[in-house]
Amino acid sequence: HRGRFGMFAALPLPDIAGSLRELDYACDVLQADGIGLLSSYGNTWLGDPEYAPVFDELNRRRAVVFVHPNVPGCCTATIPGVASGLIELLFDTTRTITSLLYNGTFSRCPDIRFIFCHGGGTLAQVADRLGNLGRNPVAARHLPDGVEHELKKLHLDVASMTGARSFNAIRDLVGIQKMLLGTDY
Repeated sequence: HRGRFGMFAALPLPDIAGSLRELDYACDVLQADGIGLLSSYGNTWLGDPEYAPVFDELNRRRAVVFVHPNVPGCCTATIPGVASGLIELLFDTTRTITSLLYNGTFSRCPDIRFIFCHGGGTLAQVADRLGNLGRNPVAARHLPDGVEHELKKLHLDVASMTGARSFNAIRDLVGIQKMLLGTDY
């Protein structure tokens, strides 16, 4: 059902060389529609400079990158009796978006079309606070057009964020045209 269904290929991060080989194979041989990544690997988020070669190649290919959250090693049992994914999946998405902002991946790689599931985690609720990154001299040099400009480029899947408060906050942040209804199943 080409045109109705697509395929995202997974990369073996944190293996950079292996990820670049798999990216070539996925795009050139398998004709994948995009790449699927986790929000973190161990305690390393996607904006980490060690991942820059992978994102530079994704940018060169004008790739679609779907990011699904993960529970990082630091946060596997933060509240006894509460499943770690209940809140950590949302926070890990926000951590990785923050790392992509702070380390300049979004501005350095403007041709990647990012999709973050679960409405971008807590992004809509903390977007104004993230705007303060522009005051940090290290981050500011990576954000020539500002934080809001970079956030408005993101696509956010809203399958589990359909309550009025969440939905309206996401719509206010990225606009209805950047909201996607899908699923990670």
